[in-house]
Amino acid sequence: MKPYYNNDGIILYHADNLAVLRNLKKDTINLIYCDILYNTGKIFEDYNDRLGSAQKAMEWYRPRLEEMKRVLAQNGSIFIHCNWRLDSYIRILMDEIFGVECFRNRIYRKHSEERGFFENFDSQVDTILYYVKNPNWFVYNEICDRTTRIVPLFENGYVSSKSVPYIYNGKGIDLRSMDKHWLISKTQFLKLVVNNEVIIKDGLPYRVSNVKNIGNLWDEPEMLDEYERTELAEAYDTPKPEFLLERIIKMCSNEGDRVADFFLGGGTTAVVTKKLKRRGIFCDINEKACQVTVEKLKKI
Repeated sequence: MKPYYNNDGIILYHADNLAVLRNLKKDTINLIYCDILYNTGKIFEDYNDRLGSAQKAMEWYRPRLEEMKRVLAQNGSIFIHCNWRLDSYIRILMDEIFGVECFRNRIYRKHSEERGFFENFDSQVDTILYYVKNPNWFVYNEICDRTTRIVPLFENGYVSSKSVPYIYNGKGIDLRSMDKHWLISKTQFLKLVVNNEVIIKDGLPYRVSNVKNIGNLWDEPEMLDEYERTELAEAYDTPKPEFLLERIIKMCSNEGDRVADFFLGGGTTAVVTKKLKRRGIFCDINEKACQVTVEKLKKI
């Protein structure tokens, strides 16, 4: 398959994503992010967002998600960006393909302020489903700043597999006797001990660090769409903000890793991948998406 663009480690294909996926070797992509078709029923000048019923949409997505799992590296992560139309169906399908144990989180990205819906609650968030190939081995880089925080390493409630004693300074921390359980594995705890990040208060373990806490509600101003949804917008003039991709790529890949986006659209993933010194495989079935992306890449 001949690339539409190939430069500085960034490869772009003008082709159906299923064909591209089937031409990739297994276990070769470190991070996949896809802002998929939402099945809005809308037809645009350059693409069709009409997949039929939710069941038909899942039939269309199944072979693509199966191929994404095949090409994903053993320590890789995948983020599927969708919205309320399909997120529950996609979640069930990904649980089946990747495994329930590989589900990491459902992230809510605030895309706009209130717009004034009629007889309904306003829709202000998209959904990003986050899975890994192997729940015991995946890339996750914590983000730090200058603020020191003290956070508990435990939570209320006894869980037999998570309430076992961990050794600290020669003594066992017995959360079971306090009806609590660990939030981290023994391996993670020992790593914190080596880094002098553990303190004990009233017999309970806490972490002291400058790691920035990031929840699953991404509502910072930089996360908002950079276009007006009330205005008529041409296809691919509505890209996701770079801040969103920067967070995902920084936290779930390392420099030199290979990032992929098989629903490229406005090209944000390719642009941020290049800026962050990763390699990338990208594709879109519509030539306009490829043209827009190449122009953006040339300006970096």
